Amino acid sequence: MAEVTWSPEGEKLFGKLLAAVPEAMRETIKPKLIQMLAQRAGSVAIDEAIIKTMVQEDLPEPQKSALMQAIGMQAPSQPAQEGPSLEWTGKSEIMFELMLGEVPEGMRAIFRGKLSAVIAQKTQSGAVTEDHVNAVVNEIVPEPFKSSILKKFKTLGDFDPAIIGEIVKRFGTSRDKLMFIMHAAQDEIGYLPREAMLAISDKTGIPVSAIYSVASFYKAFRLERTGAHHVKLCCGTACHIHDTAGVGREIETKIAASPGVSIEKTLCLGCCDCAPVVEIDGKVYKGAEAQAKIESITLA
Repeated sequence: MAEVTWSPEGEKLFGKLLAAVPEAMRETIKPKLIQMLAQRAGSVAIDEAIIKTMVQEDLPEPQKSALMQAIGMQAPSQPAQEGPSLEWTGKSEIMFELMLGEVPEGMRAIFRGKLSAVIAQKTQSGAVTEDHVNAVVNEIVPEPFKSSILKKFKTLGDFDPAIIGEIVKRFGTSRDKLMFIMHAAQDEIGYLPREAMLAISDKTGIPVSAIYSVASFYKAFRLERTGAHHVKLCCGTACHIHDTAGVGREIETKIAASPGVSIEKTLCLGCCDCAPVVEIDGKVYKGAEAQAKIESITLA
């Protein structure tokens, strides 16, 4: 690349321009920008006017509008467009916001309008689906942002991924806080799905394999969603010995035939003096009372 010279103001403005480029792309974009500036400058020093002309005339949208705004060129009469109103379905809106999260905050408003317009063209006035958002990412988002966004999409489950971000923000990212993070995630979501573990890994840098090892080792973590009713069946020594009527087996049989009811076997519920006992939706029942409650929820 030919040697270029800068005026003090030009070098300062170029630094501001470069700072507006996402960090992951900065080293790749920098020489390309300098090359375009050198072609415009010829043998003279690159000054503010040359940089502003290059941005306005040589860069494509939506990068042009975003960088113009970043270096103070956005005219008051040309505000960033909010974009069309869209009807979101499934996880499409969450996916769209994750995609925008990869854009620097100062450029986000412009990209929101531009990307919304692209999605509106794809939907042809219909509702936005997850496939529409995936298509936009694959077709127009450059690397390394594309891979990063698609990786984040894999962390989407049937919960708002912002939940994990807030939990990690509260506890921090060190490994000694992992159990606290996992318990808080389970409390919020109701269980600890694969997507939540992927999101925890993404936010903390802790390998997914390590998180899964903890989740599968400790019985306190539930890896499957519970039913509309959740039953904890005590299999501890006291309950086993005192269950002469086979209440436990009867409960298991009834729940197996009831899709809306989930069951979890546990070693002790701490109520050995009342054995055999069952916890149903957080409340402990024993004997005939437990059987009656199970009958009512399995017939519901």
